[in-house]
Amino acid sequence: MEQVDLVIDGGLVITMDPERRMLRDGAVAVRGARIVTVGKARDIANAFRADRTIDARGKLVLPGLIDGHNHPVHYLSRGISDDQPTHQRWATRVYPFELAASEEDTYVGALGNFAAMLKTGTTCFNDPGGYHVDAVARACLDSGIRGIITRSSQDLSSDILPLSREAQEATAKTLAEAVELFDRWHGAADGRLRVWFALRSVYNTSDQLCREVKRLADDRKVGIHCHLCVTESENVLSLKQWGARSLERFRDLGLLGPNLYLVHMGAVNEQEVSWLAAADVKVAHCPSASMLGGFGCIAHGKFPLMVEKGVTVSLGTDAGAVSRFLDLVRIMYLAANAHKDAEADPTVIGCYKALEMATIDGARALGWDDEIGSLEPGKRADLIVVDADGVDWHPNPLSNPVANFVYTASGASVRTVVVDGKILVEDRRFTAIEEADLWRRCDETATAVLGRANIDLTPGWPLQ
Repeated sequence: MEQVDLVIDGGLVITMDPERRMLRDGAVAVRGARIVTVGKARDIANAFRADRTIDARGKLVLPGLIDGHNHPVHYLSRGISDDQPTHQRWATRVYPFELAASEEDTYVGALGNFAAMLKTGTTCFNDPGGYHVDAVARACLDSGIRGIITRSSQDLSSDILPLSREAQEATAKTLAEAVELFDRWHGAADGRLRVWFALRSVYNTSDQLCREVKRLADDRKVGIHCHLCVTESENVLSLKQWGARSLERFRDLGLLGPNLYLVHMGAVNEQEVSWLAAADVKVAHCPSASMLGGFGCIAHGKFPLMVEKGVTVSLGTDAGAVSRFLDLVRIMYLAANAHKDAEADPTVIGCYKALEMATIDGARALGWDDEIGSLEPGKRADLIVVDADGVDWHPNPLSNPVANFVYTASGASVRTVVVDGKILVEDRRFTAIEEADLWRRCDETATAVLGRANIDLTPGWPLQ
């Protein structure tokens, strides 16, 4: 018999492989950081001897979920911008909070963020960047999660979105520091951490910066992460500032291509969707952020059309300040159902597509589908075990496992989380993180940063 390190045994395995196989009484064998084989439990039991076996009977086994857009430091900012206009939120709340957070504050917030992700089944994230990115990298390595970090680049202040002196940087400086970050961290932790380049917003990035970021990313064969077409008012303001709609400007600058990764994208028209499809541009959809932030991505977005035209769409939680939660299972529910209501069509973006967006499509969007996003031999052993028991699952818990997972479950059903073959969460307990101490540190750090940023969280109703 062949020796392996770990076998996940007896579960209903949803592989997300090209055939989308689902295996009753299935098993996954793992050696080191990689999957050795996926098959029927009896066949794997006859062929392999494991140092460790996890009983997955009555449970689902799936690839780890992929959060395509998340600001880790904003975990500490939950609640700072509820029910506020978009530009006011960023100018008076989010940017001041980021600037007030120190290197250590950022580390604590990112570690809490990643712990919350892991606890609900997310094994990979894509960070659009901020300040103190080295602290985010350290938190990624310490937590065990997989991810992509960037250094957010912006070199202009505008009347539309003014930047403080601290936030505005010279073009050469922001580019040089982005390259230094890449050289320092790309490929760390046996490839578990990658580095991209980023453009913060259409209002605060010069044409020169956009072109240089494109050149740097192309030379290094990595992605470009950018918020774009968040609201229709952005297009109006972009026309005023640049003489073109946001995506049109990027097209004219030569940015459209397979490594361009655009977030929110709720304010595009049908012609612009055709540009995305033709250039193989990737898109991240953040439904919870749009709904809480009032972006209009559900009411006016073209995500069903993007999917129909073959655009690769991932899912993201965005941030504590504008989403409130980091549970990608809940995000799948919103992605699968909100557009049904907006389109008055119950067939758009079904449960199967929503799960693809959170797994294999998310991996493809991140340029990582050769390693993650499905359970296949040779791929990285990033997987989750989901308990199909309890009030959310009965009756008929395994009758249609994908529909039940997307439409009725939440991240609270996740029992076990494995990244790179290492068990990070088992029976809903962290194996290497002292959870109570981490939440205490997050609370204390958030209070301190809010105080330095002069942000008041007094509730709207009297609290006596």
